[in-house]
Amino acid sequence: MNILVVGVGAMGLNHVKVLNQLKSKGLVEKIYAVDVDRDRLMIAKKHGADMVFTEINEAIKYKPDLGIIAVPTNLHYRIAKDLVKHTDLLIEKPITERLNEALDLYREARVLGRKVLVGHIERFNPVYKVLLNEVKNDVPIHVESIRVGSLKGNPRAYGNVLLDLGLHDIDLVLGMLNEYDVKIMGRILRGDPITSAWVMLGLGDATYVLHASWDYEVRVRRLTVLLKDRYYEADLLNKVLMRNGVKHTVESVDQLSQELMHAIGVIRGVEKPIIGIEEGIKALAVVEGIIAGEERIDLGKVLG
Repeated sequence: MNILVVGVGAMGLNHVKVLNQLKSKGLVEKIYAVDVDRDRLMIAKKHGADMVFTEINEAIKYKPDLGIIAVPTNLHYRIAKDLVKHTDLLIEKPITERLNEALDLYREARVLGRKVLVGHIERFNPVYKVLLNEVKNDVPIHVESIRVGSLKGNPRAYGNVLLDLGLHDIDLVLGMLNEYDVKIMGRILRGDPITSAWVMLGLGDATYVLHASWDYEVRVRRLTVLLKDRYYEADLLNKVLMRNGVKHTVESVDQLSQELMHAIGVIRGVEKPIIGIEEGIKALAVVEGIIAGEERIDLGKVLG
């Protein structure tokens, strides 16, 4: 499989490095990289890119099987809208900056028969996977998430803290509860752009409280889940799961490698997508609804 990486900043370069490792497993044949910065392209070439380009149109001539979009969020839609005409896509989260853009891309992909995946990498966190297996078909009563840490970079390049950090946990909780009826019961949003957010949501019969912030030096990635007969606290950063107060250490994995192998499996038709465009749209719709001050979101209607 030949794979194109558009944007080789920090995240894009990570993609190139991992794709280069997957060559030895026979999963990747050629890696192409596109960026406007020639110095970045030279670094990408040192880390495994076979061919580099400053224009996407030049790379498309080599007919990649998958395009990975790892540019700043405000460029996702423009690049994806063009690239989806030529190849299947994996777009770093958020899928786009605005919900209407994501829905337009969704419709375009369906017309073209393209597969579009979204890089919600925490879906591949081994602690979350163990937690999902533990919860199974039980319905949580209450869920809380905390995801905080100082931002390294320009805040406006990431949109706001809900698009950058909060989106991860919203996606994880939606994936766990599989609920389409979202009630926004309360919110406190601080900063312009938003740098801290406290939100209470109703998801079916469950309540979900989210805190996401760039305003802390400490890094926390924690998800807690309360059921009728047990309680879990998942430390997603340190790979520890507490079950009713008993500590369980979970073996760490390379989440990006897991995500890319999954994407390759989906494109080959041997795996069902767990991070499809629909999941990206649902999480983005919740974030946009929180910011817009909506009281209720029907995710079924959002997807049409």
